[in-house]
Amino acid sequence: MTDIKTPKDNIILVPMDFSDSSMNAVYYGVEMANFFDSEITLLHVLSTGMLSNIFTNDSQIALLRDSVRNKLEEVKADILVKWPNVRVNTKVEEGKPFKVINKVAKDGKVDTIVMGTNGANGVEQFTGSTTTRVLKSSPIPVIVVKEKRTSPKFDKIVLPIDLTKTSKQKIDWAVKLGKKYNSTIHIIMELESDEHIEKKVNANLNQAETIFTRHGVKFESHLLDDMQYPDHLGMDAIKYAEEINADLIMIMTKSESAKITDLFVGSFAEQVVNSSQKTPVMCINPKPTGALTTGGSGFY
Repeated sequence: MTDIKTPKDNIILVPMDFSDSSMNAVYYGVEMANFFDSEITLLHVLSTGMLSNIFTNDSQIALLRDSVRNKLEEVKADILVKWPNVRVNTKVEEGKPFKVINKVAKDGKVDTIVMGTNGANGVEQFTGSTTTRVLKSSPIPVIVVKEKRTSPKFDKIVLPIDLTKTSKQKIDWAVKLGKKYNSTIHIIMELESDEHIEKKVNANLNQAETIFTRHGVKFESHLLDDMQYPDHLGMDAIKYAEEINADLIMIMTKSESAKITDLFVGSFAEQVVNSSQKTPVMCINPKPTGALTTGGSGFY
């Protein structure tokens, strides 16, 4: 059995544009860093497209860069007043925002990206945003927050499981978080009336339970019936998370067989990211089938 290994230094990356949603992400990220004794990096990306359209010379761009850097330092100073022990870094970069975010995350050995998203409702307020592009391409988990959170603990993690192999890859991350933060994983699956599908559901559920038991991770299993949870698994996951006051919902962002141009496959991930108002959502991109997943649970 492969042990779950956690990095010695956890680094949280928070891309920000000084909007309310990004400041909510900063607040959540700092609370996480303080609670989990992590380091946090605040990143602002100057879009090259915007710079070329608005500014005519390098001196103007330099002034803007200095202004942004000063704003970041002001945010850092405000953070250190309330959380003096948190290690805060600031960075100003130029380029396509989602590409720069992923590069900074890779070069800085970032453990988690925390991002805000605009809009309270609807896919139209989310599609096309930098957050969407990061979710689609990031090799590390991205936590999406909308509301200002005051308790970024991972005591209760909701783990929706369907019948796809990519869905099972979330188990490794759930093991990693569960071991590190002593979480309780709430495994939820839809109760099926079809006997053949029900057997597959039970098989996947038993397999997940075996892995959590093997690693000493606390868990609860719940089959959601249509009477109390009549919607699709995505919306039902949100409802369940709100009922138990969960700290996190974990989802896969797309099917491993999806084309790179696809945003999400099916309605599940799309519904969760866009509809979850209170519960932060951790989004994980799938690795190819057959590869050991990040947590190293040896599922395959």
